[in-house]
Amino acid sequence: MQMKIGPLQDGSFHSVSVHTIHRNKAPCRVVRAGQSASLSFIPNQTLPLLRSGMTLLGDIGEPDEEPYGTLLFQAEVSVLFHATAIYVGFQTTIHIGSIRQTAIIRAIEEREKMGTNDSALVLFEFVGHPEYVRPGVRMLFREGSSKGIGVVTKVFPLNKSDL
Repeated sequence: MQMKIGPLQDGSFHSVSVHTIHRNKAPCRVVRAGQSASLSFIPNQTLPLLRSGMTLLGDIGEPDEEPYGTLLFQAEVSVLFHATAIYVGFQTTIHIGSIRQTAIIRAIEEREKMGTNDSALVLFEFVGHPEYVRPGVRMLFREGSSKGIGVVTKVFPLNKSDL
């Protein structure tokens, strides 16, 4: 079964062939979102360096539907609690599904800072490596006792020229 795994460091996805799938030590044919499984890739194929949090997607085969990784995304966020103010440059831990990574706030639309109970459109940049993020997914950000929630509104694909 042909699939794509990624995103790699350059934001691309790598085609892989899955040999077997096991759930609870029993072979199965299908794994649904939210389920855990063990996958065996076909031997002797070149695999990229795998890391925790990578996404495995079915191979659609259409070039205009290719998945991509991103470092930058925009989200409509609400600050649930923060002792002082959140400014551009604030570093926080982002949680989106299985993603957990540090990000920096690069821009806050129409304001300089945010405090408790404020909402705004915020541009985040991942610090470590690209992630597979889709518009419409929920997110949580936290740092110490500071917490906020939001919804991803826009994703900026990572181009190889950006590296």
